[in-house]
Amino acid sequence: MGRRRFLSIYLCALAAVFTLFTLAPAQAAPPGVVPTELCVRTNETAENPYALIAAPAAFDCKRGQVGLTGRYTWGFVTGLSLVTNTQDPWELRHEYSQADTEAVFVRYADGRIVQAPSDRMTSRRLFSPGMVSFALPGDKGTITSVLIRAEGLRNQRGIAPGIEFKTERAALDGDLVVLLLYGILAGIIGVLLVYNIALYAILRYQFILAYCLSAVTMLGIGLSWSGGIFLILPNLNTTDQISLTLFGTVAMLGTAVFFLHSFIEERYRPRLALRMTFAAALVGLVACCIRLIDSRFAWEVMDRVTYLSMTAMLTGLLVCGFIAWRKGSGAAKIYLVAWSIPLLLGIARSIWAMGLIGGVSTIVAMSPLIFIAIEALMSALAVSWRVGRLRTERDEARAMQAQLQQMADTDALTGLLNRGAFIRGATGPRIRTPRERLLVIDVDEFKRINDRHGHQAGDDVLVAVAAAIRATAPPGTQIGRLGGEEFSLLVPAEPVDALPERLCRAVEAAVTPAGHSVTISVGVADGQIVDDVSWRLVYYAADQALYRSKNGGRNRVSHAPRSIAA
Repeated sequence: MGRRRFLSIYLCALAAVFTLFTLAPAQAAPPGVVPTELCVRTNETAENPYALIAAPAAFDCKRGQVGLTGRYTWGFVTGLSLVTNTQDPWELRHEYSQADTEAVFVRYADGRIVQAPSDRMTSRRLFSPGMVSFALPGDKGTITSVLIRAEGLRNQRGIAPGIEFKTERAALDGDLVVLLLYGILAGIIGVLLVYNIALYAILRYQFILAYCLSAVTMLGIGLSWSGGIFLILPNLNTTDQISLTLFGTVAMLGTAVFFLHSFIEERYRPRLALRMTFAAALVGLVACCIRLIDSRFAWEVMDRVTYLSMTAMLTGLLVCGFIAWRKGSGAAKIYLVAWSIPLLLGIARSIWAMGLIGGVSTIVAMSPLIFIAIEALMSALAVSWRVGRLRTERDEARAMQAQLQQMADTDALTGLLNRGAFIRGATGPRIRTPRERLLVIDVDEFKRINDRHGHQAGDDVLVAVAAAIRATAPPGTQIGRLGGEEFSLLVPAEPVDALPERLCRAVEAAVTPAGHSVTISVGVADGQIVDDVSWRLVYYAADQALYRSKNGGRNRVSHAPRSIAA
């Protein structure tokens, strides 16, 4: 795949993903009521929520909820005017937070205070954008304020990040859009996974296996983060759901490190940087395992270690790719083009999750999906490019190997097969006739030509003899120079065959550039050559026949008296 074509596909895919995961939800999802401020309060002892909701002065409206934690944590929203409808009740929605329990109380304009029917377990939603939804009481009236109580809050982002109020119907319409996006995402990754599993079964490239593992973890993250995990584990609480999602995310980044390691050419791999990135993945997995075992144990430290390990892995992937690119890796350049944006998005999301930067929006809420989608698409393109590149390299290597093999098998002077290649061709796997004929040829008085006219004249004679033999022999004949002035041909044995005599006449008629002409003597033996032993027997018989031609006056043909059996 050419550089411009790859970049065009990358930009188109990137634009499609951003359109799918940002514009579509923003345009299709019905609007909700977003409170202007959330007042907070923390304490270590239980308090009466009905007394607190009637005393707004007990809350701090300036502090903000980021970094807020405590045994009992309260969030208070005032200034609402939510007219209830029993056919379409209101819901309080916010992004995932980590707490042991959570309860919601509402106050109506007439002063009534009622506890919402939802708790942490019933607020879970299937295939929502990382949100919990507390159904508010459906009593007739106007809700003017809402109080949230969380026990054992363990969240850097606060008690109710991204809080909003939506009617049940509006929330469902919005979640249906997200459900569609989940389906599209799962379909894309699933198809790519099946395709790459089949590709790996055929090609056995390690980076394809790494992509398959990454795709599996992507599907696992989508299942957990979306709430689809509740279909499999109905008793799972949202805190453990977050821990599972984080574990899957760290595991996915670990497979991304494995992918990079196998994607880059071995000679360009930055081994130290890769080891450090793998170490960050290991630290993150250990922290996630601790969270899964006991989410309360040193939760602030475990949270920070988890997100720092993610940031270190994402940064390490960029650094490793840059180092390999600087070393001359073409694969690293493609990797940086394909992965720079999703890696930077991942770094920003990790920093946001640690509470170091603020802001809540559709893009932030959907950023895990955006990251996964871009990663899946770009990784698939990178895999295709790498497979194509490896195929090109393989073809070039095969062509070079064939060229080197041809050079190793060819006599440099005459262009015929050398002795080793001729014998391998005769004894190796090939289509054989029931009887074969071996011709052994020797140039008459060749030593005299060398001694009288020099070695260059001798070389010219050998070239001329080889050209005459090649021109006279039938197509498909195996021809070789066995050494010195000795040549050999292997042809099917015919009852009446004038080939040896034609060879003698052709060589006799040949003239070298210096005007020299020579004759040849030929020894012929019939038999079947199937291995080294039969080769020696047939060759010995042909060589003895050649000896009789020499002694009989040269420029003649002699046949072995009988056929040699294999």
